[in-house]
Amino acid sequence: MLGDDEIKEMQEQIEAMENEVRVRKKALHEAKYAGLRAAMQTRKDADAAIREELKSLGYPSATSFPTLDWFRF
Repeated sequence: MLGDDEIKEMQEQIEAMENEVRVRKKALHEAKYAGLRAAMQTRKDADAAIREELKSLGYPSATSFPTLDWFRF
């Protein structure tokens, strides 16, 4: 049979491994969606630039100009 010390050591090892798995899963998630986050930020920046350009052309807001969101109902 295993002694109390061996059991505690195994529990500590299991907790350390679970923490490592948690950290690696988080890193995987961040890496997996990094491209999507970058694309969303690029689109947000482009939308802001378009709004500024429309404002400089005299349109009061971007909603007065037809948008590309025509497919959303």
